[in-house]
Amino acid sequence: MVHIPNVNRDERIGSAFNYLFKVIQETESIFEDKVIWDFKGDLFFHPFFFAPLSIYKNKCNKNIICRNINEHIQPYFDLAHFHEPLTIDANTDLYKSLYGYENKSYIPICKFTLGRNTDEFQSIAQSIIQKQIGGGQKMRTPLSYFLSELICNINEHSRSEYGYIYSQYLQKEKCLDICIADDGITVYGSYVKSGKYVNIIGEDEAQALKLANDGYSTKNRPEAENRGYGISSSKKMLVEGLDGAFFMLSGNAFHRHDKQGKSVFINLPEEICWQGTIILMRIPVDIDSDFDYRIYIK
Repeated sequence: MVHIPNVNRDERIGSAFNYLFKVIQETESIFEDKVIWDFKGDLFFHPFFFAPLSIYKNKCNKNIICRNINEHIQPYFDLAHFHEPLTIDANTDLYKSLYGYENKSYIPICKFTLGRNTDEFQSIAQSIIQKQIGGGQKMRTPLSYFLSELICNINEHSRSEYGYIYSQYLQKEKCLDICIADDGITVYGSYVKSGKYVNIIGEDEAQALKLANDGYSTKNRPEAENRGYGISSSKKMLVEGLDGAFFMLSGNAFHRHDKQGKSVFINLPEEICWQGTIILMRIPVDIDSDFDYRIYIK
């Protein structure tokens, strides 16, 4: 049995992964296929713990049984699709599936097929988030930019069939937490697969994250080096323009950049690995009147 900790809110973006990796390691160390997750005593889950935990549960090879979920938070688990992400594919009625969340503070954990209806899904998800947080026109453009760039990034680089997204508006903190993930080949794997910059990266996965964040693309297109992974300009707008925070985990490395100006690229121990890439964004919704998104777009 694996006890799931009560993970509260923390200013340091990415800190919830300390708890997540402990849960993953304990789960993987159990030889049986069936694993019990015990939620006894849990009353709140940090959005950046809740969504990745659900994504791991969905894609791992274990039969995970959840026990002792408090009756007061069980409805949230169900509506947020913790046990099984809401599948979005070409046959999904997006309006019927999502518009019931307009009056919530979150959109559910969605597992969306990459390709055909990704743009429509992104547009509807954005409109729902916009209504949840308010913020007017000032918030509309950066939110659209973040979603389009990072979802496009999954489409172009991950070689994954699916992407994942979840958001939670924290009214007290006046910020929006967004989690976007895939279960693809990782940023490092994308560079290795393309054969680009491997002389610089070697076997250093953190160096691969740094190149991606600096805008070095794996694509062989004239505009690719400027556009890069779509991460650099998004992160700059988020952290420098909006005083937000950015966290990226891919394979055995992570990158964190917060409003205090701290930017780190760290290789993790071999036993700690996220198969694919996951990005967390903490977006303040009170935007200064002099904010101009055009400054941050190349």
